[in-house]
Amino acid sequence: MAKISVELVKYDMDKTKKRKRANFFVETKSEEAVIEKLEKIHKGEKVEKIQEIIWGEQVAEVNANINVLTGTVKFYDEVKGFGFIQPDSDLDDLFFHASALEGIVINDEDKIQFEVAKGPRGDIAIHIKLRD
Repeated sequence: MAKISVELVKYDMDKTKKRKRANFFVETKSEEAVIEKLEKIHKGEKVEKIQEIIWGEQVAEVNANINVLTGTVKFYDEVKGFGFIQPDSDLDDLFFHASALEGIVINDEDKIQFEVAKGPRGDIAIHIKLRD
C-alpha cells in the first residue's frame, strides 16, 4: 500500500501551541490521517487546529526499504521520548525521537533497522523497526 509524505504540518495541540512537524508519512491524503498520526505521536494529547499542511509525494511501500540500515539501540529514554542508535556501518551514533518508533516498543541493546533523514541538527534515524 502506498503512503503519502507530509513535508510539513503546523498545528496546535490542547496543551502546546504553534507546533511544527516535518517528514512523516500517513496512509491517506487527508487532514484526519494527519491528526490521527499527530495524536499518536503526542500520546493522548488532542489536536485543536491544523494551520497548514504541505504535502509531499506518494511513496510506494516497495520503495520504503531502499536505504534501510541496521544497528543497535544504544540508549532510549521512554519518558523523555528520545534515544540514540549505534549503526552497524561507519556512521556516527544517530539521534531518534520516539515518533520514529511508529508504535513499537524497544529497549537498550535491541537490534533494529532504520532509515536516515536530515533533522534540525543533523542526521537522525527514522522508521525504526525491530530486526527479526
